[in-house]
Amino acid sequence: MHKTDLIPAAERPERHQILWTTLLVAAACAPFARYLDGQVTAFLALILAIRLAALRWPAVLPNRWIRALLAFAGLGNCLAAYHTVTGQDGGSALLATMLVLKLLELDTKRDLRLVLILLGFLSVVQFLFDESFLLTFYLGAIALGLVTLLTELNGGLGAAGLRPALRVSTRLALQAIPLTLVLFVLFPRLTAPLWSLGFDSSKGLTGMSDSMEPGNISELVVNGELAFRARFADRRPEANQLYWRGPVLWKMDGRRWTPGAPPSGWQQPARLIEASDPIEYEVVMEPTKQRWLFALDMPVSEPEGAAISPDYQLLSNQPVTALKRYNARSVLSYRTAEPDARARALALELPENVTPRMRALVDGWRAQSRDDWTLVQRALAHFNRENFYYTLLPPKLGANPADAFLFETRRGFCEHYASSFALLMRIAGIPSRIVLGYLGGETNEFGGYTIVRQSDAHAWVEVLIAGRGWVRVDPTAAVDPSRIDNRSATELLGAGVSVRFDLGEAAALVRWMRDLRLLGDTLEATWQNWVLDFSAQDQRRLMDRLGLNAWREYGLAVLMVLAVSLTLGGILLVLMHERTERDPLERLYARLCRRLAGIGLPRLPHEGPGDYGRRIAAARPDLAPDVGGFLALYVPARYGERSTPETQQRLSDLLRDFKPKAQGSR
Repeated sequence: MHKTDLIPAAERPERHQILWTTLLVAAACAPFARYLDGQVTAFLALILAIRLAALRWPAVLPNRWIRALLAFAGLGNCLAAYHTVTGQDGGSALLATMLVLKLLELDTKRDLRLVLILLGFLSVVQFLFDESFLLTFYLGAIALGLVTLLTELNGGLGAAGLRPALRVSTRLALQAIPLTLVLFVLFPRLTAPLWSLGFDSSKGLTGMSDSMEPGNISELVVNGELAFRARFADRRPEANQLYWRGPVLWKMDGRRWTPGAPPSGWQQPARLIEASDPIEYEVVMEPTKQRWLFALDMPVSEPEGAAISPDYQLLSNQPVTALKRYNARSVLSYRTAEPDARARALALELPENVTPRMRALVDGWRAQSRDDWTLVQRALAHFNRENFYYTLLPPKLGANPADAFLFETRRGFCEHYASSFALLMRIAGIPSRIVLGYLGGETNEFGGYTIVRQSDAHAWVEVLIAGRGWVRVDPTAAVDPSRIDNRSATELLGAGVSVRFDLGEAAALVRWMRDLRLLGDTLEATWQNWVLDFSAQDQRRLMDRLGLNAWREYGLAVLMVLAVSLTLGGILLVLMHERTERDPLERLYARLCRRLAGIGLPRLPHEGPGDYGRRIAAARPDLAPDVGGFLALYVPARYGERSTPETQQRLSDLLRDFKPKAQGSR
């Protein structure tokens, strides 16, 4: 006798219950696959395929010995991928693996309940990796399906079948929403995000490096990941004024630019001699695990927990490991103070691989220039006049990238131009340094803010000019527009000549897709502002508005208890006054009563169906055949023998044809 033969029939899961449970697990694992190692994802896909195939061919389902071997294989697979089964990555992979393996053993409804409960844990674990609005909505739908299946399995509230169970789970979810909102707003907040406590994920975060050499920023140019959002208090500057300042590079070793060691004792605060009216804005920055914050060139205010360095970097006191919100003020027109001799010397250091032809090029400019600023203009004219091309796919450079770029390849992107230009300025005796950051940004009209992505990454140069201080120069902008290669971006994105869909001929579709994308970003920004970024400070401000600031945490606890009590009380009152769900016959009889009430013949509270029918026949003899025929079927079915589907259908047909009119009307 097989083991399953001993299971009572009532405890055996139905085929559709196993199918929907498997589909829910697969749906929960789908977004999780982005963060799992490839071999773990492949193992999960294999087990899910076996489980689905077993619904059609039960012989495919492995026996307990093979299941045991698969369990050990899954454990070994996680160890091979992560070298551990603890921590955020290894532990999450093990949970997903064991949950999927449990699908191979669904002999009883108890097994299904266990899988669904574990599925809830897997859904929560995914918030350790992603907290976006889209994922939350997606997992919310999975949670609704999970509760629906549990409701059907337990036969709760008389729900038999998925549709009645879905109605029950939807009502439960709607009843839980008010309580959830109250607890979210009033439950004491932690000073750090819940999901980051005790975890040190090795997951890489997209961001800018604090060094630069040809090929580094090229990987960011085609990266559409979000860098930060900025919301201006007043007007938004023009796109060509949106230089978002980040790391400043001083040291050049012949190939790579790095910040270098600052001069000893270089601690004086940055200051501006002249400045235009400041622009105020708020930035919500994605985590970078770096200290730098991005601000419009040039920042003049220091957000809480940050400072402005002597080279005008906005630096946080701690690395940015979570979503960072800060307010800043910047000026677009300014004149900086002159640096001291040590900073000037640092900005004139040259690598050992400066070639004679580089010096000869600069000597020619110097012979034709009356001052440093004139030489800067001649250098920019050189990039514009000569055959320099802007491309995202530049040829490889040798051991001396600046020389090869200037005299041989002449093809590159912003870091090629910034690196070579800064080096030429130093050869000419003009102190220079490189600034990394972002240029521009996309305006989101729906949300009223600017989106800056990693694809907006940029590099430019600052030169020291007597009487003007540090002046921003963007050599990339000097390239003739006719020599900008737009096709290279398409090639990097994987498009080839076989692509025939011309977006230029579908402007309406392009606008529609762009608006849809911006609307989605607006929802994501709202989610971050009002949910993910709701902090203890926001709760304290709420207490201040309610006049409970003196109570502090005690006042918050009292307010939470009162609000929860009132919410539960309100839900209870609604449930108490909610009418008991009628059976199908009652619903049909209620429809008859509503139609008669609509012509001025309402049913009295004390009237039963028979009395009501006789009163209708006396008042309106023309309605007596239809009403009498309906009640002749309804009364025996409702109060006598059990109703049959045929009776319900016959009553429904009678109602469909019954359209009474008020007396005297046609």
